[in-house]
Amino acid sequence: MKIKYIIYGLLAVFLAQSCELEREEYNKITPDNFYKNEADAELAIAALYFNSITKVAIWSPGLFVQNINSVVMTADVAAGDVIKCSYGPNPWEFLRTHQWTQEQGYGTNRLFRYYNHISNARLVIKQLQGMDNLPEAKKNALVAEASVIAGWKAFYLYSWYGAVPYPTDDMLANPQEIEYPERPSNEEFVSIIENFLIQGENLPKADFGSNFGRVNSDIANFVLMKLYMLEAGRTGDTSFWVKAKERAEMIISGGSFELLENYSDIFTVANKRNKEIVFASPSDYSFNTMMYHAEALPNNYPSKIAREAGTWGGYKILWDFYDTFDQKDMRLSGISAAYTTDSGVEVTRENPVSNRHGLGDGAIPVKYEIDDNQVGFFQGQDFIVYRYADVLLSLGEILNELGQTSSVSAPAVTKVDQDGIMQTSDGGNTALSFVNAVRVRAGLHPWSGLSKSQLRDSILAERSHELYCEGTRRDDLIRYQRVTGGTGYKKFDDDVNKMLFPIPVGFINEYKGNLKQNPGY
Repeated sequence: MKIKYIIYGLLAVFLAQSCELEREEYNKITPDNFYKNEADAELAIAALYFNSITKVAIWSPGLFVQNINSVVMTADVAAGDVIKCSYGPNPWEFLRTHQWTQEQGYGTNRLFRYYNHISNARLVIKQLQGMDNLPEAKKNALVAEASVIAGWKAFYLYSWYGAVPYPTDDMLANPQEIEYPERPSNEEFVSIIENFLIQGENLPKADFGSNFGRVNSDIANFVLMKLYMLEAGRTGDTSFWVKAKERAEMIISGGSFELLENYSDIFTVANKRNKEIVFASPSDYSFNTMMYHAEALPNNYPSKIAREAGTWGGYKILWDFYDTFDQKDMRLSGISAAYTTDSGVEVTRENPVSNRHGLGDGAIPVKYEIDDNQVGFFQGQDFIVYRYADVLLSLGEILNELGQTSSVSAPAVTKVDQDGIMQTSDGGNTALSFVNAVRVRAGLHPWSGLSKSQLRDSILAERSHELYCEGTRRDDLIRYQRVTGGTGYKKFDDDVNKMLFPIPVGFINEYKGNLKQNPGY
């Protein structure tokens, strides 16, 4: 009995004491229990990549048009004149033919989530700056990395929607107070993006090893180049071409990248982290999966993935665009205009078999080497977003617009074409030098004697042949002030307001009238 009373007594004391204890929650991250050391800081940076620059399961409804390769493919479909998606007439054809509205926003709305991502990056930057126990060099590098991520996402937002609301520092510090930030002018927002990306000067150059897939100074310069080119086309302000030239030359003179000898080598499994890649979203089977072929190939295409996991017959190269290629162009090796099924059926343009699972809607943009060792839907390559060939073509365009030469030289390229003739680019510093390096690599003859306007249009076409299914076409047409209704392009042959997507209605409603919709919606 004595033991029982002792237990009761101890229990009473415990209960009495427990009334004075403060509740601790271990399942929440707060400023009091996080950002205590360098490992915490690295985890905070890693979170900024998640569900946008990484996590590339493009079939997931919750992530559609949020991760970077969804953005890439949707941007090319929205251009209207290069590829289409065969999943059905709507909403994909609404996207390709510019029939979307603010209510019909499938494929145009979910990127707006980057709006919150930018605020998250700013909060991370603020927290990092307050870490007294972090070595100054490490702190500066992490702040720069978070800044470039924020600027990169802000650039995508600007390209798709124009300037978006930008909370003040006080608003971010006091989220419990409901305030609606102003939508800055285009000029103000461009300055915001620029200031983020310039912080990339504090980052190392491109890394093809353990840090592959993280932002670096080369990626920051690449996005700045793209931003300035977009503004040059939008505003007609020559100073933006000058700024773009500076960034392109910084990338080239830095020596991180090279133009590979063969176009097809860029996209092989064995060569997946080659030095033509400025940025690719790193793929692995456990987390960041690469599913391009699952999306692109028909279910009767002769490949391991079609036979086992299955393929969905999504992406097609429009036949009108396919016909713009010189048939001696070696880049056509990545486009399947005919194939034979395992059962012996010859699928051709004349015998397309099916629109979706055949060639009725267009040729197949195989693009990447077929991976015979892939696991399920997931192939071994990384998803390529930016390439060095784009830098060279961009500098050619910039020099043509400025009527200048460059302080750096283009690669001198030689290639035996399909007729056995040696083609050579001059390795010079003119607009033609940079464009011809890319053309000759494709087995085509170098251009000469083109006027400024002729070269401008030729570069636009060359970019489409080099960079199809790499997300450049929509921005190219916007920069050239051209839009398309899905049947080829002419200057302003469609609603010019379609150069921007509508802001999602949910955000308009949330702002209770304080956020104006883009013109034309």
